[in-house]
Amino acid sequence: MTELTEKQQAILSAAVEEFAQRGLQATTMEAICSAAGVSKRTLYKHYATKEALFDAVVVSLIERIQPITTIQFIPNYDFEIQLRHLAESAVSLLADEDYIKLSRIVMIESMRCQAQANRLNCKFSQCEASMSLWFEEASRAGCLGTFSAPFAAAFFWGALKRLTFWDQAIRWQAPLQTDVLDEFVDQACKLFCHGVATGG
Repeated sequence: MTELTEKQQAILSAAVEEFAQRGLQATTMEAICSAAGVSKRTLYKHYATKEALFDAVVVSLIERIQPITTIQFIPNYDFEIQLRHLAESAVSLLADEDYIKLSRIVMIESMRCQAQANRLNCKFSQCEASMSLWFEEASRAGCLGTFSAPFAAAFFWGALKRLTFWDQAIRWQAPLQTDVLDEFVDQACKLFCHGVATGG
Protein backbone atom coordinates (compact mmCIF):
# COMPACT_ATOMS: atom_id res chain seq x y z
CA MET A 1 0.00 0.00 0.00
CA THR A 2 1.37 3.39 -1.00
CA GLU A 3 2.16 5.54 2.02
CA LEU A 4 0.76 9.06 1.61
CA THR A 5 1.38 12.15 3.70
CA GLU A 6 -1.63 13.93 5.17
CA LYS A 7 -1.47 16.58 2.45
CA GLN A 8 -1.08 14.01 -0.31
CA GLN A 9 -4.15 12.18 0.99
CA ALA A 10 -6.12 15.44 1.09
CA ILE A 11 -5.07 16.23 -2.48
CA LEU A 12 -5.89 12.73 -3.73
CA SER A 13 -9.28 12.72 -2.00
CA ALA A 14 -10.09 16.11 -3.51
CA ALA A 15 -8.98 14.92 -6.95
CA VAL A 16 -11.22 11.86 -6.70
CA GLU A 17 -14.23 14.02 -5.88
CA GLU A 18 -13.47 16.51 -8.64
CA PHE A 19 -12.80 13.82 -11.24
CA ALA A 20 -15.97 11.98 -10.23
CA GLN A 21 -18.11 15.10 -10.60
CA ARG A 22 -16.48 16.81 -13.59
CA GLY A 23 -14.24 14.29 -15.33
CA LEU A 24 -10.52 14.56 -15.85
CA GLN A 25 -10.67 17.04 -18.73
CA ALA A 26 -12.99 19.54 -17.03
CA THR A 27 -11.25 19.41 -13.65
CA THR A 28 -8.69 22.14 -12.99
CA MET A 29 -5.71 22.05 -10.69
CA GLU A 30 -7.08 25.22 -9.10
CA ALA A 31 -10.30 23.42 -8.19
CA ILE A 32 -8.31 20.58 -6.62
CA CYS A 33 -6.23 23.07 -4.61
CA SER A 34 -9.38 24.73 -3.32
CA ALA A 35 -11.10 21.46 -2.44
CA ALA A 36 -7.98 20.08 -0.73
CA GLY A 37 -7.23 23.31 1.13
CA VAL A 38 -3.64 23.45 -0.12
CA SER A 39 -1.58 25.96 -2.08
CA LYS A 40 -0.62 25.48 -5.72
CA ARG A 41 2.98 25.12 -4.62
CA THR A 42 2.08 22.21 -2.36
CA LEU A 43 -0.03 20.56 -5.04
CA TYR A 44 2.66 20.78 -7.72
CA LYS A 45 5.30 19.60 -5.26
CA HIS A 46 3.48 16.27 -4.93
CA TYR A 47 1.76 16.01 -8.32
CA ALA A 48 3.35 17.90 -11.21
CA THR A 49 0.40 17.46 -13.57
CA LYS A 50 -3.26 16.55 -13.56
CA GLU A 51 -2.32 13.34 -15.35
CA ALA A 52 0.02 12.45 -12.48
CA LEU A 53 -2.92 12.89 -10.11
CA PHE A 54 -5.07 10.64 -12.28
CA ASP A 55 -2.32 8.01 -12.23
CA ALA A 56 -2.37 8.21 -8.42
CA VAL A 57 -6.11 7.50 -8.56
CA VAL A 58 -5.41 4.46 -10.75
CA VAL A 59 -2.78 3.23 -8.29
CA SER A 60 -5.30 3.60 -5.47
CA LEU A 61 -7.81 1.47 -7.39
CA ILE A 62 -5.23 -1.22 -8.19
CA GLU A 63 -4.19 -1.38 -4.53
CA ARG A 64 -7.80 -2.04 -3.56
CA ILE A 65 -7.97 -4.93 -6.03
CA GLN A 66 -4.66 -6.56 -5.09
CA PRO A 67 -5.81 -8.40 -1.91
CA ILE A 68 -8.21 -10.46 -4.04
CA THR A 69 -5.43 -11.35 -6.48
CA THR A 70 -3.43 -12.92 -3.65
CA ILE A 71 -6.13 -15.46 -2.73
CA GLN A 72 -4.74 -18.86 -3.66
CA PHE A 73 -6.59 -22.00 -4.64
CA ILE A 74 -5.80 -24.88 -2.28
CA PRO A 75 -5.84 -28.36 -3.88
CA ASN A 76 -7.58 -31.10 -1.90
CA TYR A 77 -9.66 -28.59 0.05
CA ASP A 78 -13.43 -28.13 -0.29
CA PHE A 79 -14.05 -26.32 -3.60
CA GLU A 80 -17.31 -24.62 -2.62
CA ILE A 81 -15.86 -23.24 0.63
CA GLN A 82 -12.97 -21.73 -1.32
CA LEU A 83 -15.31 -20.35 -3.98
CA ARG A 84 -17.47 -18.69 -1.32
CA HIS A 85 -14.42 -17.10 0.27
CA LEU A 86 -13.37 -15.74 -3.11
CA ALA A 87 -16.90 -14.48 -3.83
CA GLU A 88 -17.29 -12.84 -0.42
CA SER A 89 -13.95 -11.07 -0.79
CA ALA A 90 -14.86 -9.89 -4.28
CA VAL A 91 -18.32 -8.66 -3.32
CA SER A 92 -16.94 -6.81 -0.32
CA LEU A 93 -14.78 -4.85 -2.76
CA LEU A 94 -17.30 -4.48 -5.59
CA ALA A 95 -19.95 -3.05 -3.28
CA ASP A 96 -17.60 -0.57 -1.60
CA GLU A 97 -18.61 3.03 -2.37
CA ASP A 98 -15.03 4.26 -2.72
CA TYR A 99 -14.17 1.42 -5.08
CA ILE A 100 -17.24 2.17 -7.19
CA LYS A 101 -16.32 5.86 -7.35
CA LEU A 102 -12.71 5.13 -8.35
CA SER A 103 -13.84 2.58 -10.95
CA ARG A 104 -16.29 5.05 -12.45
CA ILE A 105 -13.54 7.63 -12.94
CA VAL A 106 -11.25 5.10 -14.63
CA MET A 107 -14.04 3.74 -16.87
CA ILE A 108 -15.01 7.22 -18.06
CA GLU A 109 -11.41 8.01 -18.94
CA SER A 110 -11.02 4.66 -20.67
CA MET A 111 -14.04 5.41 -22.87
CA ARG A 112 -12.82 8.90 -23.70
CA CYS A 113 -10.10 7.80 -26.12
CA GLN A 114 -8.42 4.64 -27.32
CA ALA A 115 -4.93 5.74 -26.29
CA GLN A 116 -6.06 6.22 -22.70
CA ALA A 117 -7.89 2.88 -22.80
CA ASN A 118 -4.75 1.11 -24.02
CA ARG A 119 -2.66 2.76 -21.30
CA LEU A 120 -5.13 1.75 -18.60
CA ASN A 121 -5.41 -1.79 -19.95
CA CYS A 122 -1.65 -2.15 -19.53
CA LYS A 123 -1.87 -0.97 -15.92
CA PHE A 124 -4.68 -3.39 -15.03
CA SER A 125 -3.53 -6.39 -17.07
CA GLN A 126 -1.53 -7.94 -14.21
CA CYS A 127 -4.53 -7.70 -11.86
CA GLU A 128 -6.78 -9.37 -14.42
CA ALA A 129 -4.27 -12.15 -15.00
CA SER A 130 -3.94 -12.74 -11.25
CA MET A 131 -7.72 -12.89 -10.82
CA SER A 132 -7.86 -15.66 -13.44
CA LEU A 133 -5.06 -17.65 -11.82
CA TRP A 134 -7.36 -19.04 -9.10
CA PHE A 135 -9.51 -20.68 -11.77
CA GLU A 136 -6.48 -22.00 -13.66
CA GLU A 137 -5.32 -23.70 -10.47
CA ALA A 138 -8.83 -25.03 -9.81
CA SER A 139 -8.91 -26.44 -13.34
CA ARG A 140 -5.58 -28.20 -12.88
CA ALA A 141 -6.99 -29.75 -9.69
CA GLY A 142 -9.96 -31.09 -11.67
CA CYS A 143 -12.54 -28.87 -9.93
CA LEU A 144 -14.03 -27.25 -13.05
CA GLY A 145 -15.04 -30.40 -14.88
CA THR A 146 -14.81 -29.81 -18.65
CA PHE A 147 -15.24 -26.03 -18.34
CA SER A 148 -12.17 -24.02 -19.26
CA ALA A 149 -10.53 -21.76 -16.70
CA PRO A 150 -10.96 -18.60 -18.84
CA PHE A 151 -14.69 -19.30 -19.29
CA ALA A 152 -15.19 -20.10 -15.60
CA ALA A 153 -13.35 -16.94 -14.52
CA ALA A 154 -15.31 -14.75 -16.93
CA PHE A 155 -18.61 -16.32 -15.84
CA PHE A 156 -17.83 -15.95 -12.13
CA TRP A 157 -16.51 -12.38 -12.18
CA GLY A 158 -19.11 -11.29 -14.71
CA ALA A 159 -21.98 -12.62 -12.61
CA LEU A 160 -20.76 -10.98 -9.41
CA LYS A 161 -20.24 -7.63 -11.15
CA ARG A 162 -23.68 -7.79 -12.73
CA LEU A 163 -25.30 -8.49 -9.38
CA THR A 164 -23.39 -6.06 -7.19
CA PHE A 165 -21.48 -3.47 -9.21
CA TRP A 166 -22.70 -2.36 -12.64
CA ASP A 167 -25.99 -0.74 -11.59
CA GLN A 168 -24.16 1.16 -8.88
CA ALA A 169 -21.30 2.26 -11.16
CA ILE A 170 -23.26 3.03 -14.34
CA ARG A 171 -26.77 3.87 -13.12
CA TRP A 172 -25.65 5.46 -9.83
CA GLN A 173 -27.86 3.13 -7.79
CA ALA A 174 -27.36 2.95 -4.01
CA PRO A 175 -24.98 0.25 -2.73
CA LEU A 176 -26.73 -2.98 -1.80
CA GLN A 177 -27.40 -4.00 1.78
CA THR A 178 -25.27 -6.69 3.40
CA ASP A 179 -28.09 -9.25 3.54
CA VAL A 180 -28.76 -8.83 -0.19
CA LEU A 181 -25.07 -9.23 -0.97
CA ASP A 182 -24.91 -12.37 1.17
CA GLU A 183 -27.86 -13.85 -0.70
CA PHE A 184 -26.26 -13.07 -4.06
CA VAL A 185 -23.03 -14.77 -2.99
CA ASP A 186 -24.95 -17.83 -1.80
CA GLN A 187 -26.97 -18.18 -5.00
CA ALA A 188 -24.04 -17.46 -7.31
CA CYS A 189 -21.86 -20.09 -5.63
CA LYS A 190 -24.62 -22.70 -5.62
CA LEU A 191 -25.37 -22.10 -9.31
CA PHE A 192 -21.67 -22.21 -10.22
CA CYS A 193 -21.01 -25.43 -8.30
CA HIS A 194 -24.19 -27.05 -9.64
CA GLY A 195 -23.19 -26.16 -13.18
CA VAL A 196 -19.74 -27.65 -12.74
CA ALA A 197 -21.17 -30.82 -11.18
CA THR A 198 -23.84 -31.42 -13.81
CA GLY A 199 -22.27 -29.95 -16.91
CA GLY A 200 -18.69 -31.04 -16.47
